[in-house]
Amino acid sequence: MTTEPHNVRQHPTYWFNDGSIVIRSCSMSNKEICFKLHGSLLRRQSRFVQRMLDSEISADSEVLIPPELGVQVQDLTALLEHLYHDTPLSAQAPFSHVAAILRVSSPDQLDLPGVHMSARAYFVSMFPQGPQPFAHPKNHLEEALALAHSYQIPSIRKGIYYSLVTTSEFEPEDDDLDLKNSIKSNGLPGSSSTPRLVLPPTDVKRCRSLMTGIVEHFTPVLFTPPATPHMACTDVFADKWMLLVITPAISDSGVCKPLEMLEQIKQIDWAAEGLCVACVSEKTREWTQEQEDVWEKMDSWLNSEGTKQSLV
Repeated sequence: MTTEPHNVRQHPTYWFNDGSIVIRSCSMSNKEICFKLHGSLLRRQSRFVQRMLDSEISADSEVLIPPELGVQVQDLTALLEHLYHDTPLSAQAPFSHVAAILRVSSPDQLDLPGVHMSARAYFVSMFPQGPQPFAHPKNHLEEALALAHSYQIPSIRKGIYYSLVTTSEFEPEDDDLDLKNSIKSNGLPGSSSTPRLVLPPTDVKRCRSLMTGIVEHFTPVLFTPPATPHMACTDVFADKWMLLVITPAISDSGVCKPLEMLEQIKQIDWAAEGLCVACVSEKTREWTQEQEDVWEKMDSWLNSEGTKQSLV
């Protein structure tokens, strides 16, 4: 293959001398990167490669990935790392690796059904799908939400919205309003130099609605000491609720974090504070039910348009 060296270069790792096909893809800097790979492996896994190889391909078996597919070189490299067992998909794989393979293996890109199914399963496992125990993902929430939309993964969307509202600054800043900094539908940032991914307006609106719903619902729950069948136990809550519940909640914005706050309330040693065993058990069940209720109500809070479609 004859190429112009200033426009085209071989990939430093995935150029095998015994490879049988050359895959050509453009990088984000518009330079063409070439991969020399084993055709049997790609043909077996990728429907896109199958179609290309079965069509009118040049004699030296080159496959040009059309730019309109949106395949990024870094995503293709991640896929090859998986296929050649250098960095396979696993429960320990970082988000960026799983997200890249989820994109590039999708039907809209290189169409590897088996790999896409595996990447989807690992992606879903990274995000909580219920109110308890709820553990916030550390990063990549905006990108993850875009991917969940793009690949129709409703089971994790509610949890991602909740994490965005409770752990991030989801409101765009003035400098973020340039459209080039928004997130594309496939989960890629609009610009490689974007310092912070920005939610599209529809998702910002959903987050605002969720925040309002949480605060309006949970404020009276949080700031009202619960009653019990026993006057002595009710008095314990009246005496201890401010110190043990309200003060920590105020210092940690607990009114905006109902799932975590309710879990913290459940973990307090209420028996040591004077509650009877029966009341401790009853209130623990009530607080658990409240977590379930909040999780259920989030569907309507997120649904700012008033339709009845659930996010899960």
